[in-house]
Amino acid sequence: MEMKPTVFLDRDGVLNADRLDFVKSVEELVILPGAVEAVARLCQAGYQVIVVSNQSCIAQNIIGWNDLNAITDALRQQIQDAGGEVRQFYYCPHTAKDKCDCRKPQPGMLLQAGSEWQVDFSQSFMVGDTVRDIAAGKSAGCRTALVLSGATTEAMITLFDTEPDHIAQDLSQATDWILNH
Repeated sequence: MEMKPTVFLDRDGVLNADRLDFVKSVEELVILPGAVEAVARLCQAGYQVIVVSNQSCIAQNIIGWNDLNAITDALRQQIQDAGGEVRQFYYCPHTAKDKCDCRKPQPGMLLQAGSEWQVDFSQSFMVGDTVRDIAAGKSAGCRTALVLSGATTEAMITLFDTEPDHIAQDLSQATDWILNH
């Protein structure tokens, strides 16, 4: 089996605008500028793209799986319309107190995707907007890019235990860096 270079993406703050009260419906889904085009560029360059996202809104009964699936379908469609493809969306529905191995900063979702999609972690990247994303990517053996389009500000980076390999303003800039590596 051929191992594949992969770009793992967090969802909220990377592909779509993050909300403190969670994205609860398709109507609340706001795609970040240039995000779907960036996914298309990654796909055209030969990367498979996989989304790995903590969604504790499920465990907290803020939304149900049907709502999350509708949001996923809408996001997937916008990415397809731009010429890209997300191979799979992996979601951790747990809260931090559940201490599961899928919730980032644990690498569980990335490792599961790796076994299901033949991921070459040494040639792969994790793009996220929090230290949890960076830690998960590093634990799985990926190079990492932190985007400042979500929860983290530049001032907060000095507080990170795990440093990203690259810092970008958004997914489009992170994609430029990935395509040059």
